Amino acid sequence: MELILVTGPQAVGKMTVGRELEKHMDAQLLYNHQTIDLFARFLGYTKEAFCLSDETRKNLFRAFVKSDRNVVSGIIFTVVVAYNLESDRAFLKEVCDLFIQAGGSVFYVELEASLDIRLERNVGEDRLLAKPSKRDLGFSKNELLDTHRKHRLNSKTGEVERLLPDIHYLRIDSTLLTAAETAAAIKRWIDDASKQQA
Repeated sequence: MELILVTGPQAVGKMTVGRELEKHMDAQLLYNHQTIDLFARFLGYTKEAFCLSDETRKNLFRAFVKSDRNVVSGIIFTVVVAYNLESDRAFLKEVCDLFIQAGGSVFYVELEASLDIRLERNVGEDRLLAKPSKRDLGFSKNELLDTHRKHRLNSKTGEVERLLPDIHYLRIDSTLLTAAETAAAIKRWIDDASKQQA
Protein backbone atom coordinates (compact mmCIF):
# COMPACT_ATOMS: atom_id res chain seq x y z
CA MET A 1 0.00 0.00 0.00
CA GLU A 2 1.59 3.21 -1.20
CA LEU A 3 0.98 6.92 -1.31
CA ILE A 4 2.98 8.65 -4.03
CA LEU A 5 2.67 12.31 -3.11
CA VAL A 6 3.65 14.69 -5.93
CA THR A 7 3.98 18.29 -4.76
CA GLY A 8 5.22 21.54 -6.24
CA PRO A 9 4.00 24.97 -7.40
CA GLN A 10 1.17 25.50 -9.86
CA ALA A 11 1.93 24.43 -13.43
CA VAL A 12 5.14 22.65 -12.47
CA GLY A 13 3.74 19.50 -14.13
CA LYS A 14 2.34 17.45 -11.24
CA MET A 15 -0.76 16.13 -13.01
CA THR A 16 1.09 15.36 -16.24
CA VAL A 17 3.84 13.52 -14.36
CA GLY A 18 1.19 11.68 -12.34
CA ARG A 19 -0.49 10.50 -15.53
CA GLU A 20 2.85 9.18 -16.79
CA LEU A 21 3.48 7.42 -13.48
CA GLU A 22 0.08 5.72 -13.71
CA LYS A 23 1.28 3.92 -16.85
CA HIS A 24 4.10 2.21 -14.94
CA MET A 25 2.60 1.52 -11.50
CA ASP A 26 -0.27 -0.29 -9.85
CA ALA A 27 -1.66 3.06 -8.73
CA GLN A 28 -4.37 5.53 -9.68
CA LEU A 29 -3.95 9.29 -9.95
CA LEU A 30 -5.94 11.74 -7.83
CA TYR A 31 -4.92 15.21 -8.94
CA ASN A 32 -5.60 18.30 -6.90
CA HIS A 33 -8.39 19.77 -9.01
CA GLN A 34 -10.50 16.62 -9.21
CA THR A 35 -11.88 17.24 -5.74
CA ILE A 36 -11.64 21.05 -5.74
CA ASP A 37 -13.56 21.41 -9.01
CA LEU A 38 -16.26 18.98 -7.84
CA PHE A 39 -17.31 21.39 -5.08
CA ALA A 40 -16.42 24.59 -6.94
CA ARG A 41 -19.11 23.72 -9.52
CA PHE A 42 -21.65 24.48 -6.80
CA LEU A 43 -19.86 26.78 -4.34
CA GLY A 44 -17.26 28.56 -6.41
CA TYR A 45 -13.60 28.58 -5.37
CA THR A 46 -14.47 29.44 -1.80
CA LYS A 47 -13.10 28.48 1.59
CA GLU A 48 -16.02 26.05 1.98
CA ALA A 49 -15.20 24.32 -1.31
CA PHE A 50 -11.54 23.89 -0.31
CA CYS A 51 -12.51 22.53 3.13
CA LEU A 52 -14.88 20.00 1.55
CA SER A 53 -12.17 19.03 -0.93
CA ASP A 54 -9.65 18.38 1.86
CA GLU A 55 -12.13 16.29 3.87
CA THR A 56 -13.07 14.25 0.80
CA ARG A 57 -9.43 13.43 0.13
CA LYS A 58 -8.77 12.46 3.74
CA ASN A 59 -11.88 10.28 3.81
CA LEU A 60 -10.71 8.51 0.66
CA PHE A 61 -7.26 7.92 2.17
CA ARG A 62 -8.79 6.62 5.43
CA ALA A 63 -10.97 4.18 3.52
CA PHE A 64 -8.08 3.12 1.28
CA VAL A 65 -5.71 2.22 4.12
CA LYS A 66 -8.43 0.24 5.92
CA SER A 67 -9.61 -1.80 2.95
CA ASP A 68 -8.17 -5.09 1.74
CA ARG A 69 -10.23 -4.92 -1.47
CA ASN A 70 -8.71 -1.89 -3.18
CA VAL A 71 -8.56 -1.90 -6.97
CA VAL A 72 -4.92 -0.73 -6.92
CA SER A 73 -2.10 -0.87 -4.40
CA GLY A 74 -1.33 2.84 -4.48
CA ILE A 75 -2.61 6.37 -4.87
CA ILE A 76 -0.69 9.04 -6.77
CA PHE A 77 -1.85 12.29 -5.19
CA THR A 78 -0.83 15.72 -6.51
CA VAL A 79 -1.15 18.85 -4.41
CA VAL A 80 0.26 22.36 -4.09
CA VAL A 81 1.87 22.93 -0.68
CA ALA A 82 2.49 26.36 0.83
CA TYR A 83 5.33 25.50 3.20
CA ASN A 84 4.90 28.83 5.00
CA LEU A 85 1.38 27.83 6.13
CA GLU A 86 0.97 25.68 9.23
CA SER A 87 -2.37 24.37 7.86
CA ASP A 88 -0.65 22.96 4.76
CA ARG A 89 2.11 21.35 6.80
CA ALA A 90 -0.49 19.83 9.15
CA PHE A 91 -2.48 18.46 6.19
CA LEU A 92 0.64 16.80 4.79
CA LYS A 93 1.49 15.22 8.13
CA GLU A 94 -2.06 13.94 8.66
CA VAL A 95 -2.24 12.37 5.20
CA CYS A 96 1.20 10.77 5.38
CA ASP A 97 0.55 9.46 8.91
CA LEU A 98 -2.59 7.67 7.70
CA PHE A 99 -0.48 5.51 5.38
CA ILE A 100 2.52 5.09 7.69
CA GLN A 101 0.39 4.06 10.67
CA ALA A 102 -1.42 1.50 8.51
CA GLY A 103 1.92 -0.07 7.52
CA GLY A 104 2.09 1.55 4.10
CA SER A 105 4.85 3.51 2.38
CA VAL A 106 4.89 7.18 1.43
CA PHE A 107 7.00 8.37 -1.50
CA TYR A 108 7.14 12.16 -1.41
CA VAL A 109 8.18 13.79 -4.69
CA GLU A 110 8.72 17.53 -4.83
CA LEU A 111 8.90 19.10 -8.28
CA GLU A 112 10.39 22.46 -9.06
CA ALA A 113 10.77 24.45 -12.27
CA SER A 114 11.57 28.00 -13.30
CA LEU A 115 8.77 30.55 -13.24
CA ASP A 116 9.06 31.09 -17.01
CA ILE A 117 8.55 27.38 -17.67
CA ARG A 118 5.61 27.25 -15.27
CA LEU A 119 3.93 30.18 -17.03
CA GLU A 120 4.42 28.37 -20.33
CA ARG A 121 2.99 25.12 -18.93
CA ASN A 122 0.08 27.01 -17.37
CA VAL A 123 -1.54 27.36 -20.80
CA GLY A 124 -0.86 23.78 -21.97
CA GLU A 125 -3.73 21.99 -23.68
CA ASP A 126 -3.90 19.07 -21.23
CA ARG A 127 -3.97 21.43 -18.26
CA LEU A 128 -6.80 23.51 -19.72
CA LEU A 129 -8.84 20.43 -20.60
CA ALA A 130 -8.49 18.92 -17.13
CA LYS A 131 -8.89 22.06 -15.02
CA PRO A 132 -11.83 24.37 -15.75
CA SER A 133 -10.56 27.17 -13.51
CA LYS A 134 -7.42 27.52 -15.63
CA ARG A 135 -9.32 28.29 -18.85
CA ASP A 136 -9.64 31.97 -17.93
CA LEU A 137 -6.05 32.60 -18.94
CA GLY A 138 -5.75 36.07 -17.45
CA PHE A 139 -7.14 34.98 -14.09
CA SER A 140 -5.03 31.83 -14.07
CA LYS A 141 -1.80 33.69 -14.82
CA ASN A 142 -2.50 36.31 -12.14
CA GLU A 143 -3.36 33.59 -9.61
CA LEU A 144 -0.10 31.76 -10.35
CA LEU A 145 1.96 34.95 -10.00
CA ASP A 146 0.10 36.06 -6.86
CA THR A 147 0.56 32.70 -5.17
CA HIS A 148 4.22 32.70 -6.21
CA ARG A 149 4.66 36.06 -4.42
CA LYS A 150 2.65 35.22 -1.29
CA HIS A 151 3.73 31.66 -0.55
CA ARG A 152 6.80 29.47 -0.45
CA LEU A 153 5.80 26.62 -2.76
CA ASN A 154 9.05 24.66 -2.60
CA SER A 155 10.62 23.47 0.63
CA LYS A 156 13.88 24.51 2.20
CA THR A 157 16.71 21.97 2.36
CA GLY A 158 15.89 19.30 4.94
CA GLU A 159 12.44 20.74 5.74
CA VAL A 160 10.36 17.85 4.41
CA GLU A 161 12.56 15.23 6.07
CA ARG A 162 12.22 17.00 9.42
CA LEU A 163 8.44 17.33 9.08
CA LEU A 164 7.93 13.77 7.82
CA PRO A 165 10.80 11.59 9.05
CA ASP A 166 9.16 8.28 8.07
CA ILE A 167 8.72 8.96 4.36
CA HIS A 168 10.94 8.58 1.28
CA TYR A 169 11.76 11.97 -0.23
CA LEU A 170 12.92 13.04 -3.70
CA ARG A 171 13.24 16.52 -5.21
CA ILE A 172 13.44 16.98 -8.98
CA ASP A 173 13.99 20.11 -11.05
CA SER A 174 11.76 19.40 -14.05
CA THR A 175 12.57 22.63 -15.91
CA LEU A 176 14.39 20.79 -18.71
CA LEU A 177 12.64 17.41 -18.40
CA THR A 178 9.56 16.08 -20.14
CA ALA A 179 6.82 14.56 -18.00
CA ALA A 180 7.82 11.10 -19.25
CA GLU A 181 11.46 11.66 -18.27
CA THR A 182 10.46 12.95 -14.84
CA ALA A 183 8.11 10.01 -14.26
CA ALA A 184 10.79 7.53 -15.34
CA ALA A 185 13.24 9.03 -12.82
CA ILE A 186 10.59 8.83 -10.08
CA LYS A 187 9.76 5.22 -10.92
CA ARG A 188 13.44 4.20 -10.76
CA TRP A 189 13.78 5.95 -7.41
CA ILE A 190 10.64 4.25 -6.01
CA ASP A 191 11.87 0.85 -7.19
CA ASP A 192 15.26 1.41 -5.56
CA ALA A 193 13.73 2.67 -2.30
CA SER A 194 11.31 -0.28 -2.19
CA LYS A 195 14.19 -2.77 -2.63
CA GLN A 196 16.17 -1.16 0.17
CA GLN A 197 13.10 -1.21 2.42
CA ALA A 198 12.36 -4.91 1.76
